[in-house]
Amino acid sequence: MKTIGYMEGTNSELLTNLLVDGVDTLPLSNGWDNHGKFIAHISRTDHISVVVGYLHKFIALSMEPKIEEDILSSLKAYKIPTVFIVPKAKQDKAKKLLKGKGVNYTLADPGDLTKIVKATLKHGKAGRIVMKKAKKKAKKTAKRKR
Repeated sequence: MKTIGYMEGTNSELLTNLLVDGVDTLPLSNGWDNHGKFIAHISRTDHISVVVGYLHKFIALSMEPKIEEDILSSLKAYKIPTVFIVPKAKQDKAKKLLKGKGVNYTLADPGDLTKIVKATLKHGKAGRIVMKKAKKKAKKTAKRKR
């Protein structure tokens, strides 16, 4: 069974739909919001297939590098694909914040979140790779129909 780890504020409709489709959910915490299991303490036994949440739940400009590294440590150690929710208009700036963090991530606009999370769950890798392939396939299909 696949499990999605999620930070507080993640769309509850997405989580409910995933649960109904057979994906378990596990609330995660950044250590301040006490939402669920502290993200730095997740392990292989949690069987997390993907983690999702708004970017500000994982990093903050005022955060000490050691704390930020702790929060991201399990994601890096277990190579867990992570979907950071960031509006499209801010994604270039978000990429700069994430540069060199060593996390396998995808940025998702809230409107694209369901599609990207499902693609990541299905393919076991960052949704951006899956989405690029899907777009290429759609273009080829559209050309054939012409």
